[in-house]
Amino acid sequence: MWQRAVVPVAKTPAVMQDYANTPTPEVVMPSLAKGRTIVNWRHADWAPYPALNADAYTWHPIRAMGDGAGFYLMRVAPGGASEPHRHEALEGIVILEGELVDSDGTVFGEGDCIAYQPGSAHHTASPKGCSMLVWTNGAITAADADDAPADLAKSRACANWHNADFSLYPSLPANGDPIYWNDVACQNSDTGEGFYIVKFPPGAASALHEHMGNEEFTILKGELVDPDGSVYRSGDCVSLEPGTKHFSHSPNGCVTVACISGPLRTIHSRKKKAA
Repeated sequence: MWQRAVVPVAKTPAVMQDYANTPTPEVVMPSLAKGRTIVNWRHADWAPYPALNADAYTWHPIRAMGDGAGFYLMRVAPGGASEPHRHEALEGIVILEGELVDSDGTVFGEGDCIAYQPGSAHHTASPKGCSMLVWTNGAITAADADDAPADLAKSRACANWHNADFSLYPSLPANGDPIYWNDVACQNSDTGEGFYIVKFPPGAASALHEHMGNEEFTILKGELVDPDGSVYRSGDCVSLEPGTKHFSHSPNGCVTVACISGPLRTIHSRKKKAA
């Protein structure tokens, strides 16, 4: 499986030095490299998708759980179409290139971040072909064509990261840096679980936190730096295992899509320096 080697930054940013100098006895930050998978979708190794027509669908599994669940890249050849299916859990999709047509005729293009609520049934096609990121923690099961809802839009949400409206992320510590989001399909704003777009202004850093479930994200624009000095760049799809403790910093700003499978716990936030 192809994986991009993460490139350490030459010098620890000042914001990370602030964290490093803050005593936090309860925090033991193991190597992020353990349990971390990074794949850049532009350089993925594509293999036949095991549950669909191999001539039309290929994939690169990043975290595969079986029955269609997990975090993975999927490519649809021009003219490819899925059978009717049902999502047993929330599903998030990011169109990376090309177009995807939903069963109600809605056409999604590059940059669209789409969420389907649990129980949604539909089928899709790609007349021109497309590449996409898929995230879901529940099985994808066969459905009858008649199972598709009359108004699919009611169980679907979409925002395009290029022109999305952003607001302040609701669970930031009082003294934390401003970070913004577009709530495509957040299941719980207190725990951070769900599927949403995140925007870091230049110089912003998240609070030190721990993930109780898998954290997965894709860099859509810019760069994001983790405390071990790893730099995630545009196109990188990152999966972190449960129990990961970290914070992230974006020197020049970035936009990501976050796929959070379990609660996150804020450990502490950086104290801002007096003006």
